[in-house]
Amino acid sequence: MKLRVDYLVVGTGPAGLLHNINLRNRGKEVLNVGTNLYGQLRPQKIDRINRSINLLPIFPVVDSGLWHSMNLGSASYKTLSLKKVNHNGFHSNVNYSKNSYTEYLFEKKKKYKIPYILSYKQFGNLIFDHSLSELKQKLNRNYRSGQPKHIKTGFKNGLSPYYNFLMSQEPYSVAREAVRNIDIEKKAVTTDKSTIEFNKLIFTLPLTKIFEFTNIQQNFDIICGDAKFYTYYSRKKLYSNHLYYDCNIDTNIYRLFIPQENIVVVQLARNSWNIEPNGIGKEAANLMNLEHSLQHVHTNSYRKCYPLDVTDSNEKERLIAGLEKKDVYLSGRFGRWKYIDLHEVDYEVHKN
Repeated sequence: MKLRVDYLVVGTGPAGLLHNINLRNRGKEVLNVGTNLYGQLRPQKIDRINRSINLLPIFPVVDSGLWHSMNLGSASYKTLSLKKVNHNGFHSNVNYSKNSYTEYLFEKKKKYKIPYILSYKQFGNLIFDHSLSELKQKLNRNYRSGQPKHIKTGFKNGLSPYYNFLMSQEPYSVAREAVRNIDIEKKAVTTDKSTIEFNKLIFTLPLTKIFEFTNIQQNFDIICGDAKFYTYYSRKKLYSNHLYYDCNIDTNIYRLFIPQENIVVVQLARNSWNIEPNGIGKEAANLMNLEHSLQHVHTNSYRKCYPLDVTDSNEKERLIAGLEKKDVYLSGRFGRWKYIDLHEVDYEVHKN
C-alpha cells in the first residue's frame, strides 16, 4: 500500500502524539507511524489491585504553556508532595575527571549538594567521567540553588496528567506499522506494510534509529542512563501522590512514588540494581516510617531512557542541520537526544 501525507511523525510515544495534536489543531494533514502507542508512558497493570498506574508522575510544570493548554484546573490534580529525606552521606572527597559533571557541580555550582547526590544515585559513575552536557542544561533550566524551580503536578488515580490528557485527545491518525527504512532524498518511509511519502518528517524515535533507517553514518557516540523500578503493594492505604527523594548517597533507593493509595514505586539507585526486592521493600518501608511490610509485585527495567551527552556535539549539530535542509526534524527527548521534559518539546521544529 502507498500513502502520501504532508506531515509524517515517526514515533507514537508522548512526544510524537503531542506533535500530532499540535499539527491537527493547526489544520495540518498529519500521520504518525509506529507500533508502541504512548511509549514508556503506557500504564503498568497491577493485578493485585486490578488497576493500571503510571510508574512515573510525568507532568508539565504549572507555569508551562502545555499545562495551560491542558486546562486541567486546580481541582483536577493535587500538587505533588515532594519530600527530601536523609540529607547526609555527602562525599566531597571523590575522584572525578576534569570537565566532568561532578567538577561542574563542585567547582562551578557549589550549592548543588543535593543534585550531586541524586545525580550519583540516578546515573552512577557516569557523573565522574563525563561532562553530561544535557544534564547540565536541564539543571540550569529547572533548579535554583539546588532546589526545584517550578511547581509540578502528580498523579490522579494512579495516572499522570500527561497520560490522561493524551487519552482525551484520541483518536489519533496512526499507522500501527514498524518502520524499516527512511529515504530522505525521495521523502518516503518504508514500513512492514506500506510506503508512506511525506513533505515534512518529524522523527521522535531514539536517535540511533535515524542511522539504522538511513544510510547516514554515525560519527559520534551517545551516552545515556538506564532505570530500574520495583513496584510494591501495601496492605494498608497510604497517602497517595507523594514523592520521596532519598538524599543519603549510600542508600539503595534513588526515589519512590506513591501513585495510588496501595502502591509504592521505587526507582533504584544505579549501583544498587542487584539488591533483591525484599531488601529494597524493607528500606522503602523505613524511609516512609511504615510499620507494615511491602509486597513486591513488579520489576521494570528501561534501557537508554535518559539522554545525557554525545561525544561530539558539533557532529550532532551538523547532523541536525543537514536533516532540516531535507525537511527532516529531530524532536523530543530521544529523537533530538536532548534531555528535556515533555512540556519543553519544540512544536515548531516543523516549518511552514
